[in-house]
Amino acid sequence: MMLKICKPSILAMVLALAALPSPPLGAQSGTSSGLGEIALFGEELTVQAATKTEIPISKAPGSVSVITAQQIRESGAQTIPELLRLVAGVNVRWNPMVQTIDIRGFGENPFTSRVLLLIDGVPYNSWNKGGFPQHPGFDFFMLQNIKRIEILRGPGSALYGENAYWGVINIVSISGEDLEGGKIRLSGGDLLSQSVDVAYGRTVGNGSFLVSGRLFRGQLPVRFWFDEADSEVQGSDIQLKGTIGDVELSYYRHEDDVDGFDMPGFIPGTRFRSADKISQSIDIFALKFSHKWNDKISFAGDASFAQRDGSRCAACHAAPQNPSFSDTVDHGSQLIGDFRINWRPTDRHDILLGLEGRRVDAGAHTDELLRPEDTTAKVVLDYTKFAAYAQDQIAFADDRFRLTLGARFDGSNDLFDSEISPRLAAVYTPNDRIVLRAGWSTAFRFPNFSELYQNSWFLGLDFGPFATPIQVFQPNPELEPEEIRTIDVGADFRLTPTTSLKVDLFQSKVKNFMVLTFNGSGPTRLQVQNHPDDGELLGGEVELRFRPSDKFTGVVNYSYQETSRDDASIVASDGRPLELVYAPENKINLGAYFGPFAGFRGSVEAQWRDERLGPSFWNFATGGTQPGVLDSYTLLNMKVSWDAPFHFGRAGRGLRLSIYGKNLLDQDDISETFLPIDLRLSERTVYGAVEILF
Repeated sequence: MMLKICKPSILAMVLALAALPSPPLGAQSGTSSGLGEIALFGEELTVQAATKTEIPISKAPGSVSVITAQQIRESGAQTIPELLRLVAGVNVRWNPMVQTIDIRGFGENPFTSRVLLLIDGVPYNSWNKGGFPQHPGFDFFMLQNIKRIEILRGPGSALYGENAYWGVINIVSISGEDLEGGKIRLSGGDLLSQSVDVAYGRTVGNGSFLVSGRLFRGQLPVRFWFDEADSEVQGSDIQLKGTIGDVELSYYRHEDDVDGFDMPGFIPGTRFRSADKISQSIDIFALKFSHKWNDKISFAGDASFAQRDGSRCAACHAAPQNPSFSDTVDHGSQLIGDFRINWRPTDRHDILLGLEGRRVDAGAHTDELLRPEDTTAKVVLDYTKFAAYAQDQIAFADDRFRLTLGARFDGSNDLFDSEISPRLAAVYTPNDRIVLRAGWSTAFRFPNFSELYQNSWFLGLDFGPFATPIQVFQPNPELEPEEIRTIDVGADFRLTPTTSLKVDLFQSKVKNFMVLTFNGSGPTRLQVQNHPDDGELLGGEVELRFRPSDKFTGVVNYSYQETSRDDASIVASDGRPLELVYAPENKINLGAYFGPFAGFRGSVEAQWRDERLGPSFWNFATGGTQPGVLDSYTLLNMKVSWDAPFHFGRAGRGLRLSIYGKNLLDQDDISETFLPIDLRLSERTVYGAVEILF
């Protein structure tokens, strides 16, 4: 039975701890390596996403997990979403287009728009869809260039504003000094998979440089794409990164294109088809600066510009509606500037003050969106927004108790009114083996341009000389931002020098949750609406980590999530209550890593997911009145590597051969999204890789 989390008990705990004496912030009562959870491979764990300052994970306010570069290297995961599947509290599922990521969440949105995605602390969520990437692709960043991945569970709007709704994922990338040489990786296997990854980096004077790239091709592991459509994906990534003194400049480019689909329709003699080719290219520039003025004041800032060219959303859904929907067009840009000062007026306070500005432009794909001239409603396709935030980390009791207070004000713009997002968090270390956490935070999410204005067919039938829609998008310029309020408590226990236990509990209330409604007939009209009912999530995670020797390490975690609505009689315009879909109640992850033994290393990673509900509209067996049910399943993956006994240049630089096995239980009925097409994942697949470090 789940423990109910109540606000009075957390408040009492915070007040009691705050009454303790207050020595200086800098006085630490032990090293961070002796506190809290153990690192799987012995690294020192630090995080930036929780406070926008780098701190030990044992001091982080909130529930945070870190995936290190060494863990990535030893894991059988080949993409970032595969890695995130192993993190407690994170839900990853394949929908028809991409892998969707939720953190302690639910909902049918396919574009990860409720999780803020950062690369080196800079936001890169799409301004059109809210998530990243936009449509079919293997991944959204190169694994070889990752130093660590930080996962913050719970609202993050107090620092980051929109999109930080369920949580925050921060990808910290390597620099030239982390590599000091080069590496080449060749891989291939089932589903026509092939990839070439190359990277080279060096320290030069008081700076460094990194040059890296990837070419890839293959098929998405969903039967709709590789079996029915016989579709291939191919693409490339480039990352350039240079540092000199306090300045860092980076450039990232992603390209991919996907073969379209052409399927028999529901009516004999008709087709349901997309454009022949679905493509995109994304360019991201970032300039970062940090400077320590003196022992009390430091400055930091970043400016980023992102632009996308590619196919329209309607290229998949509505190609027969308009031949131009198959064209590649400008999807606009996002310019973000974030400047902050870190001030320590006394040894007990660590104050962060920041200003952020954004300029967002929807781009030139307005023929699939509601345009200002098409309606009397307010339509805004570009806007400028400013925000300010403040945070104070206050130390008490020899820094055994740390209180974090923060809030962010997002000013009004042409689309929305202003928002305030406060946060209160406490971390208490009664001794060197225990860390206790408690917090309260809020977040919001703005509707994106597609949710507000999508104005094309959703499904249509092509008769050859003409086509007709079955379902069409109906714009909703009146959408309001979603809101969430979360209470969480947690604890880390160092049970032995080689074993740790982490426990987190949470309660979240959601309001104005955006859902997809289905109204009318001939054709059915799809519209995103704020559901009038409120929802609640109650749950937690338990994780055990153990490292009995240098040759073996393991982790097992369990997540529980209970979802409920306030009043089932409160329904949206299509008569449906708030549906709490794609939220497995129980999840178990297991990872075991061993070696080296005569140069051999291996990993075994297993994931079990409880059954989940899918949207009722697609459950034709009940006439679309009851949610569909997706069965529980287990994924078992393994990896075996051999490090050849010779080196290139110096120790640690050599040759590694690896074999990956996916879905080794050969389950052939795994579906993670409920739709009337074949979304089963591929059966057993095998891949090989050769990696050279020089």
